[in-house]
Amino acid sequence: MPPYVIEKDRSRALYTVMWLCILAAWCVSLSTATSDIFTCSVPEDPVSARFGHVATMPCWLTPSMNAEDLEVRWYRPKDFDNPVLLYRERKIHEASQQSQFEGRTSLGLREVTSEGLKGGDVTLKLVNVTLRDQGEYVCYVSSNQGYEIASVFLNITVMGSPPLLSAVRTDADSVNVSCVSHGWKPRPRLQWSDGRKTLKPEKLDYSSGANGLVSAHSWVLSSPSSAPWVSCSLVLSEGEELEGRVDLRNLAAVPETSSGLQTAVIILALLLLLSVVFIGVLYKKRGNKSTRVPEGGTVDIETMRQAEDLVDIETMRQAGVDVTLDLKTAHPYLTVVSTGKIVRDSEENVCPPGERAYILGTHGFTSGNSAYWEVRLDQDNVGIKESWWVGLASGSVKRQGDVPATPSNGFWFLSSDKEKGLRLNINPNIILPANPRPQTLGVYLDYDKGVLSFINVKDNKLIVTVRAMFIEEVFPLFNPGKGDKAPMTILDVSHYKTDTVKVSVSEGESNVPPPAEEAETDALLASNQSRNHQTSESKDC
Repeated sequence: MPPYVIEKDRSRALYTVMWLCILAAWCVSLSTATSDIFTCSVPEDPVSARFGHVATMPCWLTPSMNAEDLEVRWYRPKDFDNPVLLYRERKIHEASQQSQFEGRTSLGLREVTSEGLKGGDVTLKLVNVTLRDQGEYVCYVSSNQGYEIASVFLNITVMGSPPLLSAVRTDADSVNVSCVSHGWKPRPRLQWSDGRKTLKPEKLDYSSGANGLVSAHSWVLSSPSSAPWVSCSLVLSEGEELEGRVDLRNLAAVPETSSGLQTAVIILALLLLLSVVFIGVLYKKRGNKSTRVPEGGTVDIETMRQAEDLVDIETMRQAGVDVTLDLKTAHPYLTVVSTGKIVRDSEENVCPPGERAYILGTHGFTSGNSAYWEVRLDQDNVGIKESWWVGLASGSVKRQGDVPATPSNGFWFLSSDKEKGLRLNINPNIILPANPRPQTLGVYLDYDKGVLSFINVKDNKLIVTVRAMFIEEVFPLFNPGKGDKAPMTILDVSHYKTDTVKVSVSEGESNVPPPAEEAETDALLASNQSRNHQTSESKDC
């Protein structure tokens, strides 16, 4: 073979080896680059969590890899810059976190055997969930090579009240059994049973309140001779069930001579008696008797739950806020001092029947908030106010109109009038102890727990606690009533916080109001010295 041919074959061999080396290097590089490529995996179905409990929203990397050096961001749609949780540079960043989730989020485990971030588990854990937490959550994970996202939908469920059963004999061997329960989400399945078979209800109705919670009412006919008892169960899912039973064997017999009208009266009377015994208070009959609650009692607007232990007033004061009246929400029938601390009814523009003269505070409260404020209801040389409202209103309430001031319409308050004392704005009316009538009223709110407490500050006694479920921003509510000589004064209690700067002794002991406020207060009082004493009762204003 000629030498030039041998040289040519050698060059081709070297050229081939060179390209093979380049191809091998490129493959190694590609392998290294693709080792950090991943996807975010989440469950196909929505995640459910019980109201007030813990929600776990699983998200993990596929294939499994260490995520300690990656950025993990959980956020609500269209709110990337205000995340629910942000993990970056091996730590949690809270500066930009949504206030709604402060103190309630962390990186959790999607299962007990998970290795956490080391194993690529970037699950979100959310504690003390509220109705506002329901919705879509985006799991975002980024590396130097790019990012991946996936979405998880969170459903919030609520267990309602234990079913209240009542039974009334309709004839010798027939009993009408009724079952009522409130405060469910989603709609529960209601079923009747006599222990041997499922009973078909004569009627089953569901209704929803303004907060989206469902109430159920049903009744069934049964025979004591065929079954000694009947049960009513409400079920959300397996393990989420409440049951009530009623014994049919010892029911009072219906007199044979009773007419249809007499029978109906007896049935209604027995139903009323059973309801009174179960709830433990006497409901008010219109125009006659009223329900009375012991001092320190708790009234649940939805279910009338029993009282719970509450913190003392000094602990409540650690949540003290400086509430100022929002002049933009002032009713035209009110006179408000420019400092935003004093309000009373207007002498020149008297509130007519049918109108509601109230004003909101500038502070709004949402999930994660607890707050405490105080309202002075007396004035030196004038006496104690006898007509007022103090409490909360949702941000969506209408300042005027014919909407009843009820919890279903976004109102929760304690009110007072001269003759009937203190009462809550629920139906039926509930009258509370008012001896003595409070000179200064304290209001404590724990938004997430649904607790609204009213305290007689001078006596350091709890008047009553309302348990409700808040689903939107709420604001302090004030109504100075009509006809009182004393104004309503909102006090600054933010200084009770132990972490605030202490004022000097002379400042702390001074009872002299700022000059502007003092002058306007005197003017308000002077304008009413000549007023004839009017009754303080005001159902509207």
